[in-house]
Amino acid sequence: MFEDTIAERVRPLAQAFTDGGLTRLTVREGEFEVEFRRAPATAAAAAVAPANDVAPARPMDAILADVVGVVRFLRPPITEGMALDADRELAFVETLGIRNAVRSRGPGRVAMIYVTDGQPVEYGQPLFAIER
Repeated sequence: MFEDTIAERVRPLAQAFTDGGLTRLTVREGEFEVEFRRAPATAAAAAVAPANDVAPARPMDAILADVVGVVRFLRPPITEGMALDADRELAFVETLGIRNAVRSRGPGRVAMIYVTDGQPVEYGQPLFAIER
């Protein structure tokens, strides 16, 4: 039954979502609910490799949310282009009053910031990209 629902309803919606350039789509029908989300356009543009003959980009690590909650930046806040000398706390995700640290996991440079201070985040959502 569930496989039939995916084949009949979800696949065409996913295709329309991809082709239409949408960033978020939620469909509810009775107890059935499906939501599609796309990363911000800046994240998608950064993931596309250039077509010309330039040196390959340095490797980037995505820092993802480990929990659901509200992201809070530390003071002074992290900015794009900021160099990180070692493992450093970049922000924290507040869940039920508990502060869950978001760490850089080593030295690098902050290439992208995908969230804003006070933004609700989901588990696995990209928060930062660190160029190693």
